[in-house]
Amino acid sequence: MCRWLAYCGEPVHMSQLLSEPVHSLLQQSRKALQTQYTVNGDGVGVGWYSDGISDPGLYRETRAAWNDENVYSLSHHVESGLFLAHVRAVTQGAVARVNTHPFRMSNWLFQHNGDVGGWDQLHKDLDQKIDVSFYDERKGQTDSETLFALAMSLGLQEDPAAGLSAMVREVEAARQRHEVSEPFRMSVAVSNGDSLWAARYSSNGDTPTLYWGQGLSLAGRNGKTCDLKPDSTVIVSEPLDMHEYHWQIVPDRGLLHVQNGKVDVSELDIS
Repeated sequence: MCRWLAYCGEPVHMSQLLSEPVHSLLQQSRKALQTQYTVNGDGVGVGWYSDGISDPGLYRETRAAWNDENVYSLSHHVESGLFLAHVRAVTQGAVARVNTHPFRMSNWLFQHNGDVGGWDQLHKDLDQKIDVSFYDERKGQTDSETLFALAMSLGLQEDPAAGLSAMVREVEAARQRHEVSEPFRMSVAVSNGDSLWAARYSSNGDTPTLYWGQGLSLAGRNGKTCDLKPDSTVIVSEPLDMHEYHWQIVPDRGLLHVQNGKVDVSELDIS
């Protein structure tokens, strides 16, 4: 499985979350604590939004995050008020730049941690549910990018909560048709540059971890504390420091929406 984070709030240098906390995302690429995939060395990616530019910037590389000097330099120089970042451990798809998260379609970014069980049996069915315009935008071969294109086809742009819920329902319907026993597990983040959504789900109760925090004071690797603004929100696969009481667990089948400093917690509609 992979590790990821998403941020929405006052603009900060991305390094304040990617590399400076004691258990930063780049540290998790070497030694994740809340997953069986301790090492996430199959690629690193960052997608960010800048004022006045609708299309997000994107940096993706197949090298391990701890061995990529470019992501360190980039994150120290780029400020953003909304960005996604991901370190990868391969479950589906080759180690390739096109398979590295986050994925971009138009002004939307998407990233995923988890696995679609029985992928070899399901992917043809799911491909048929994807609108041709989004099908043609796919560049890689991962289950993750397919989930993104499927959600876009099911109305993500108009209603992200409904689009993500419909995507889960389609995957579960395909699993039933093919009598797949391996579970569908996911935590996802998606953004259009204005808002941030995140969701957590599994078909067997073994759901990937997901946390969120607001107005955090993060312990840094240099002994200093990074104090985020009160309305700045961070969503992570696992906490960026060891003060877990700072972090709230996203409930199983939970859906977060972050906009203008407000966090709404609801539930995916998968009935």
